[in-house]
Amino acid sequence: MTPARERSLVVLGVLLAGAAAVLASTQPFASAVITGTRAPVVVAGQAAAPSLAPLGIVALALGIALTIAGRVARVVLGVLLVLLGAGIVAAAFPNVVDDSVGTRGAITAVTGVTDVAGLVVSRSGTAWPVVAVAAGVLAVLLGLAVLVRSRRWTTGGRRFRAETPAVQRTDPISEWDALSRGSDPTDAPEGRDR
Repeated sequence: MTPARERSLVVLGVLLAGAAAVLASTQPFASAVITGTRAPVVVAGQAAAPSLAPLGIVALALGIALTIAGRVARVVLGVLLVLLGAGIVAAAFPNVVDDSVGTRGAITAVTGVTDVAGLVVSRSGTAWPVVAVAAGVLAVLLGLAVLVRSRRWTTGGRRFRAETPAVQRTDPISEWDALSRGSDPTDAPEGRDR
């Protein structure tokens, strides 16, 4: 696989991981039926894991930054991506293990009671916390890939860097001599723009 193709796949993977984390944060993580109500209390990912959407947005930004980053910046972005993926996993994993983690706060908000254990008739989780954890694991793996493999990649974004124009140095004595001969030293030579 060529380095350019490898970089493209890593960037796409990072963008996919970030988008999956943001998407998971907008979906229901769990629902609970409590006594005295007909409709279940549905807990969205934003309520169960508030840091999930911001971490996903940062992952999207890191994926875009990888397209133009130089060698040193890629190492920094790789480390950040590993930490970011670990943060996504840490935010979503408690909801995978225990459905009550995300529903406690929502039930307290609905009922006003802090001890909600006796109020819950049934509780069920969804697959979205697992999707968020998978996005975090993918971000960690891709961050490690950036750290290990990015030395082979070419530096992107050269077309976005400003090139400094060559400064033509002139000699004041030769300019004075040109004026004495009747020519203007500030005129651009033929074939060059002013």
